[in-house]
Amino acid sequence: MKHLLQVIASGLIGGGAWIIGMILFFGPAQTILADPELQSAKFKAVMEQIEPLPRMSGNFWIIIVGLLLIGVIYSMVFFFIGPRLSGSNFQKGVKFGLMSWALMVPWFEFYLPWNVMHEPLTLVLLEVFCWSLVMLLVGISISLTYGLIDSRFKNR
Repeated sequence: MKHLLQVIASGLIGGGAWIIGMILFFGPAQTILADPELQSAKFKAVMEQIEPLPRMSGNFWIIIVGLLLIGVIYSMVFFFIGPRLSGSNFQKGVKFGLMSWALMVPWFEFYLPWNVMHEPLTLVLLEVFCWSLVMLLVGISISLTYGLIDSRFKNR
């Protein structure tokens, strides 16, 4: 029961951290990323003009639900590798965030924004940096929540 609680609770906290991280780190970057003088015309057209528009454009709830579910998936992964990481819960979270970043961001940014959408390299690098902050926040949130639940069960 403890493990199920850890996976679901830390996953939802991690998904919430993902949402907050997107707002905190990508939100301000949008003034640069969405600048028509900097962004590729293809990227702007896909996001704003070419039908069908991205699913989230008219249904923002899709992003919220999706990131919460992805947070639970990340938490399931942490369940298996977290105990094998050394250090405090915070240090484990940093390590997990860096691993998460390394396994997702380079491929995603290379394939979709840079390759398919023809996004300029400078904007891709800005996104890579924003992603590093988001994934650190997610990793730390999941690990600290795991640790908190673990300590609560030990004190019973």
